[in-house]
Amino acid sequence: MISMMGLAQKTDKVWLKNGDVVTGEIKYMKFAKLTIDQTGPGKINIKWEEITRIRSEKTLQVTLQDGRVLITKLDSVFFEVQQNSLDDIIEIIWIKDKFLQRLSGDINLGANYAKSSDIFTFNLNSSITYRVPKNEVNFKGNSVITSSASDTSRSLKQDIMLTYYRRLERSFYTGGSLGWEQNDQLGLNNRFSVTGVGGKILMSNNRHRLLTGLGLSFNQEQSNETKDYTKNLEALAVIQYKEFHYSFPKLSIDAQYAFFPSLTDWGRVRMNFQINTSIEIFKDFNVGLSFYDNFDSRPPAGAASKNDFGINFTIGYFFGK
Repeated sequence: MISMMGLAQKTDKVWLKNGDVVTGEIKYMKFAKLTIDQTGPGKINIKWEEITRIRSEKTLQVTLQDGRVLITKLDSVFFEVQQNSLDDIIEIIWIKDKFLQRLSGDINLGANYAKSSDIFTFNLNSSITYRVPKNEVNFKGNSVITSSASDTSRSLKQDIMLTYYRRLERSFYTGGSLGWEQNDQLGLNNRFSVTGVGGKILMSNNRHRLLTGLGLSFNQEQSNETKDYTKNLEALAVIQYKEFHYSFPKLSIDAQYAFFPSLTDWGRVRMNFQINTSIEIFKDFNVGLSFYDNFDSRPPAGAASKNDFGINFTIGYFFGK
């Protein structure tokens, strides 16, 4: 009896360009990929661009390109009466699977050794995102450790950031973040920061997201040469761009530029640029490049320079994508 009831529930239908009709249970759709659970084969993934029609009598959570989040059925009322199309949909979540299906992220490792300079570099970066209706929480961590065997010296560049976004009407958003940074090259032993930002999401669909924002950032920083902390209030301008293609092969580009003109140390300017790229080499594993460039016109005491940049090759793992 239980088995027959389970079979009866898998009545969602998906029509494909090649004429096939797939019947099963829709689990979720994100990043232009629909996951459906069939009796027998189990879960399969279908490229969103290969779908011509979809129907489900289950209550689903559907996110549209214009920012609306609907609790609805994918039936004639949704498509014909409300005049929505497949192109309008950027995410589908079956509400019973909400928590796990809203987690996505990656973890990447890299290492490099140059015999001519006897320098070894190790880098680790990870990003985890959790999405709920109109809200997004993101955790990012980066670590680059450079050491030289000849003089036992070591240089550190590390940062952790927890960011929150809330989507408002007409593609506006508001948010904030908590962060910690360390950069020996710029003379920075510790920087703890809290920011508030608001702006406009200029593009959001199954492949791209582009947002801009303005805000304020307050931080306390400690140089490599003192135990004392100084307080700083800065303005903030940010541009963030993401491009993703999560049908095989999975591709992603994640770039962010942040500009910090100081309000308490007039004339001081900081700029951070970070871009991570990756391509899937086999299921859920990727190779990529990570590039960063950090600039401070008045770095803390003990800085080796005003600018620190680097490029690293990584091998990593996707999850939830």
